[in-house]
Amino acid sequence: MLKFSAVTGANSRFASDNSQNTGLVCVFAGATGGIGAGTIERLVVMLQSATFYVLGRSASRFAAQRSKLESLNPSLKIVFLEAELSLIADIDAVSKKILDAEKRVDILYMSQACFPINVPQYTKEGMGIDLCFALQFYSRLRLTSNLLPLLRNSQRPRVLTVLSGGKEAKMLDEDIGLQNPQNYGLAPAISHCATLTTLSLEYLAENDKQITFMHNYPGLVSTDLFARLSAPESFGILGKGLFAVFRFVAATLLKLFGQSPLDSGARQVFVLTSDK
Repeated sequence: MLKFSAVTGANSRFASDNSQNTGLVCVFAGATGGIGAGTIERLVVMLQSATFYVLGRSASRFAAQRSKLESLNPSLKIVFLEAELSLIADIDAVSKKILDAEKRVDILYMSQACFPINVPQYTKEGMGIDLCFALQFYSRLRLTSNLLPLLRNSQRPRVLTVLSGGKEAKMLDEDIGLQNPQNYGLAPAISHCATLTTLSLEYLAENDKQITFMHNYPGLVSTDLFARLSAPESFGILGKGLFAVFRFVAATLLKLFGQSPLDSGARQVFVLTSDK
């Protein structure tokens, strides 16, 4: 892993280069908490007169974070677009708003995620798509595909999906979405999403060579991902009790050994802005 001093040094150089950091249009999905919140906070102070489209479930919940970002950079323009990021229909709706409003997108950042447990949890669209697959693969790919026309108009387009780069593995070709509950589990869900993401980005890169597509694994980060987990209704009393213990232990380990969201965010910004 690159030394943190090298990361911050490169970020500082980018922040002082007005030929690269002025007037950028950025789209962030997953920026209302965790790594995404750390990334957007690190990035806003490096840009001049930038426009940020932030996709999330609640504008009111984002209000405090918005105020902080605007205080960090008064030249910033933030457009919050309400969307349930697990729903393809919502992704299409916010994509249309961006396509109608902008001529280009320079940075597309995505880190919306959930933690897969031993049983699939399905989205509200009724398409038999697991929530984790919807957030971590389908919605990200759909948003990227929808915004390709605007990314092509950028002089330096970057697409970063923060997930599990390097965790790819052989998939079950007959059930790549793990729609059969018997095939579902923690390890298969992680490796399938990672492999599908990397393969999809490689395909897009072949057709749009001027766009830089990146799939990054952030390592351990001290977020509230585990604290927000709830046991599925299908779990019995014993299962829910064991799940609560797992959630507590996992959240504690992240807090003790994970890097802070701001430090992780600095690394994501490095990936987005560096030429290395």
